[in-house]
Amino acid sequence: MTVLSYWGSAVMVSLLFFASVLFHELSHALIARRAGIPVNNIVLFIFGGMAQMEDEPASPWDEFKMAIAGPIASVLIAVVFFGAALAAALYGNRLLLASFNYLWFINIVLAVFNMIPGFPLDGGRVFRAGLWKLTGSLRRATWIAALTGQAFGWVLIALGVGSLFYPPLRAFASIWFALIGWFLVSAARNSYQQTVLKDTLARVPVADVMNPEVTAVTPDVSVQRLVTDYFLRESASSFPVEREGEIIGVVAVEDVRALPREEWELRVVADIMRPLAEERVLHSDNDAWDAASRMAKHNADSVFVTDDGRMTGIITRATIARWLSTHANWARGTT
Repeated sequence: MTVLSYWGSAVMVSLLFFASVLFHELSHALIARRAGIPVNNIVLFIFGGMAQMEDEPASPWDEFKMAIAGPIASVLIAVVFFGAALAAALYGNRLLLASFNYLWFINIVLAVFNMIPGFPLDGGRVFRAGLWKLTGSLRRATWIAALTGQAFGWVLIALGVGSLFYPPLRAFASIWFALIGWFLVSAARNSYQQTVLKDTLARVPVADVMNPEVTAVTPDVSVQRLVTDYFLRESASSFPVEREGEIIGVVAVEDVRALPREEWELRVVADIMRPLAEERVLHSDNDAWDAASRMAKHNADSVFVTDDGRMTGIITRATIARWLSTHANWARGTT
């Protein structure tokens, strides 16, 4: 066989493995969407991939289905590659046989590794689903599963350090064991903090985190005055535009930047403001998590609270952070 054949085989294996990981993550995304959970995107990185979902599952059963879908997909792909390896063996093509043998084996490894009961691995999510069903508390289930994930991560780090003293593994395993272990420890800790944050803010009404003293601008204010009297005096990067107590739009720093400076005296806020997106309007029955998630999803620095069409307050990332800092025990506890 020629060198070109080996290079071609290497490229094929790389692309097929990439496709395998993508299929694994797509299976998570498909089940999530069927459960009514939007998936923002799928990220592939050095340790595998991750389907980034907007919300937590609504029930243990939904969690189980979403988690188990990935390993099942990897096993199915492994079966396909195993069949391809058998066909290559029958035709006597040793290069294809080696390629497909590697692909079915690595997909089995991917499935088995992901089924380790350490959150946020798929197995950890299956474990969390069971704990959630038993305890009735997503927060407690996440705490236990995250501790398991961190413990497994520390075991991998210890194996990485230990392999430094075993020459056959020294060059490769020590680095990878340590990196994967560090990733699991960090991911488990961050995932638990995210769950606690959501659980905490979901219990807080918007009235507790909003600032009732809202600085609004009227549509007839000149852009020059908007800059000097509002943006240069306030820390906000956008202001609601209000007419007779009703929000009719929002004006942001980028709207001013898009206007030539020589026109600032000639134009008014109504000329550059934009309609207020429905996603940036909350009501008194919303909670603080609604505010935080909407700001994150739409990359907004604030959302507005209204009552019967009239603005009653504003919530920013800073007001939520201030509430969390004054309730320092929010991350404690497991219930």
